[in-house]
Amino acid sequence: MKRMFSIIITLVFVFSTYSCNDVGSTVTDTASEETTAEEQSAVFKPFKYGITPGDYMFETDTRGVIVKHNVHNGQSSYLCPDPFCNHTKSTCQFNGLGPLNYTSIGNTVYYVKQDAESGKSVLYSFDADTSETNTVFTRDGMMTAVYAYEKRLLILWLEKYDFEAERYYFWYDIKTGETEKLGDEVNVMKPYETRLLNSVRDDRIIWSVRTQDGTSYQSTNLRGEDLKEHDFGYKYGHYYETVPEKDENGEVTYSMYVTLQGEDERKCILQNAGPILIYENKIVYAESIPYEKQKVVHVDRDGREDRDDWGGNVYVMNPDGSDKHLLLHTNEFLVGTSSDSAHPLVCGDYIGILIGEYHGDAIVTNRILIANLNTGEFVVTHK
Repeated sequence: MKRMFSIIITLVFVFSTYSCNDVGSTVTDTASEETTAEEQSAVFKPFKYGITPGDYMFETDTRGVIVKHNVHNGQSSYLCPDPFCNHTKSTCQFNGLGPLNYTSIGNTVYYVKQDAESGKSVLYSFDADTSETNTVFTRDGMMTAVYAYEKRLLILWLEKYDFEAERYYFWYDIKTGETEKLGDEVNVMKPYETRLLNSVRDDRIIWSVRTQDGTSYQSTNLRGEDLKEHDFGYKYGHYYETVPEKDENGEVTYSMYVTLQGEDERKCILQNAGPILIYENKIVYAESIPYEKQKVVHVDRDGREDRDDWGGNVYVMNPDGSDKHLLLHTNEFLVGTSSDSAHPLVCGDYIGILIGEYHGDAIVTNRILIANLNTGEFVVTHK
């Protein structure tokens, strides 16, 4: 089958003619590969997402409505607590919020919105358990983006919607109320240049820089200094590459290569892989099963079959490719992971994997498999 996968952590895709055929099955007897926790900690530090976990994953659905998913029991519900609200009109407190207009720390959602009466910009907090809303602070101008990293919020402020108007990013500490403006390398932008927050990872702010010539990526430290070009391939200090390849049936799968820190050798650690997620200190992936074992999940009007390449199996391994093992098996049709860098489907020890269902000839992903990375236990979201 041909399936488009979204990848939470953007890796470097290198289109190449070489393959990973010198390695065997990616599920191995790990007795000789396993390392002790002490050895692992000496080599790897977790790739830092800076997410303060709570009990929920938050995402924006296809209507632009914020949904919360309980990681413990799979219960999904709209963030808005009003049972009579359709969530798409101005009377809904969350109406009009895009992915960059809200974020979360634990079970508290923070979002920015313009007050219709005063015209000022307001940062609100909303408790996802109690449904209590509070005003955190109010400013002139417009706060248009907010991103959480640990216990701080990174906010974009604009004087007005104008390329030549004043604009800057600043940190807001939710404990102390203190603010810290980022350095001029980030906040001083050229005419017709837009610097958008992509994500904050491993104590680096990743920026999407859009100009009349196209889009590029840069990163700075948390103070907005040390500006440099950003390469998404670097994780844990090592360099990862994913290479698209075709299997014997002409279907596209991926191989992953890593060059370990301090080494020159580039080694293949995965082949015939599906969606690849690097989260904390694990690489999570699916692996293609033999064609004859693949279940037919859909036949289109022209008689073309769509098969489940991965067979509901999810695997994990260490960042160097060691200790590869099956995390879980499900009969659900798994199709990938979220592409929303502002709201990745991760929460503490839990990750979310999208479940595909066919409506006509189109795949929709209305449900999520939420899995514990340590135990392999999982729940499927439901309303």
